[in-house]
Amino acid sequence: MGLGFAGLGLLPLPEVTAIGYAAPLLVVVFAAMFLNEEVRAFRLFAVALGMVGVMVVLAPRLTLLSGPTVESAAALGAMLVLMGAVCAALAQIYVRKLVQTEQTSAIVFFFSMTATGLSLLTLPFGWVIPLPFEAALLIVAGLLGGLGQIFLTSAYRFADASVVAPFDYASMLFAILIGYFIFDEVPTVQMLIGAGLVILAGVMIILREHALGLKREKARSGMTPQG
Repeated sequence: MGLGFAGLGLLPLPEVTAIGYAAPLLVVVFAAMFLNEEVRAFRLFAVALGMVGVMVVLAPRLTLLSGPTVESAAALGAMLVLMGAVCAALAQIYVRKLVQTEQTSAIVFFFSMTATGLSLLTLPFGWVIPLPFEAALLIVAGLLGGLGQIFLTSAYRFADASVVAPFDYASMLFAILIGYFIFDEVPTVQMLIGAGLVILAGVMIILREHALGLKREKARSGMTPQG
């Protein structure tokens, strides 16, 4: 979360969202590595396609030595968001393991308490008392974030991590709209192409998992003894 917030101060919102899409792609990989979830060749291809899209978005920000026109702050922001995506993916893997033994409310509560405690470490780095309007926005953001965490944790209780993760891609549309209408941020063609590849990869995984789910359901129905 900290890395993501830092990146938001250095990059446009749609770009941060597009790079952040590396997280659900990495979840698929980490799920196979740490949770022993089965990841088929089709899903691996989709993950590779999505990572290509992420690299398309990252490319303009990672050419620090190409010339004086490249902004080092933007490159730093891109790296912060990418590192945040890795941490977010690992966090989702841990949540997937926790829901096997813990209640959703307990996971969300201790997640919030831990995040609050770690946030206090930022006090020496320019912390200020927010104005009433700013405080209200922070409270609303916290409430929405907590609600989203509850929904996400509940989703992991009923589906594999590699299935839930691709649904994060819907946020790209909201990021583009919010960035354009509120922050006057116009997405570049390259960013849209990269984000499109990532969304395509996510849709491919969703459709594939839906088809496999139907096959498994049909197989279970065929094995049910007839009354």
